[in-house]
Amino acid sequence: MQRSKIILSLAFVTTLTAFVAGHTGDKSEDKVKATAVAKKSGADSKQIVTITLDITKDWYIYANPLNANTDVLKDNVTRVEVKAKDKIQTTVKYPAGKQKIESKYKYDIYEGKIMIQAEVQRTLGDMSPLEVSVHINACRKGECLLPGVIKLKVK
Repeated sequence: MQRSKIILSLAFVTTLTAFVAGHTGDKSEDKVKATAVAKKSGADSKQIVTITLDITKDWYIYANPLNANTDVLKDNVTRVEVKAKDKIQTTVKYPAGKQKIESKYKYDIYEGKIMIQAEVQRTLGDMSPLEVSVHINACRKGECLLPGVIKLKVK
């Protein structure tokens, strides 16, 4: 009895190791290419930053808002953060997602190329580069990679 438990445990560990080994090279950041362009800051110190995400074919990322019928995925939404040397306020406008239905779950996703717009209210006189962080979680049918962050700098 003890020997069969050990053999089953070893078989499970071997299978799990093979599964993990086949997926260790992939990261969410590898499935999404990102660029950011900032317009010149206006007299009111407002600046518009446009972030373009190009998602690899057959992959998707979770939309913001998610519009899901479950809370399980809430931490996986695509989220943009913008920082500067001085304190700033940022308002982000996300595009509408496309509804995906999987089993009993419904939620919105982004596929292909999308654009996200951030309006940044800078401190008067702050011309420091902006640090843009895009939090993503890339998935495709039956597989999700670990969530990741794409970091960009713009002026």
